[in-house]
Amino acid sequence: MTDSLRLIKHPVLDASLENRRTVTISVDGKTISVFEGESLAAALWAEGVISLGHNPNTGSNRGLYCGIGHCYECRVTVDGVQDVRSCLTPVREGMRVTLQKAEIETGTDHGH
Repeated sequence: MTDSLRLIKHPVLDASLENRRTVTISVDGKTISVFEGESLAAALWAEGVISLGHNPNTGSNRGLYCGIGHCYECRVTVDGVQDVRSCLTPVREGMRVTLQKAEIETGTDHGH
């Protein structure tokens, strides 16, 4: 687990990650250790996972943008459920996360 990218103490919020329980989750088949209860987006960011998927129209990377659930750019698949906003989802033991690697839509009609 990468602690250097995590906020451990905060002068205003009386929350500390120092005493939080560590759990393991799977991200695209790779097991990582994260703090239980932190947002999935924060856990992924701290582990260096900043591209959470791709825009289906342009192929550009999607990732954590607003951090409060408005933009939908941090969507991932969690335990088979697609389009879960990772910034609003607390981490729990055994969570299976799949990053969304959408194919680029060409805009062609294909006769439909």
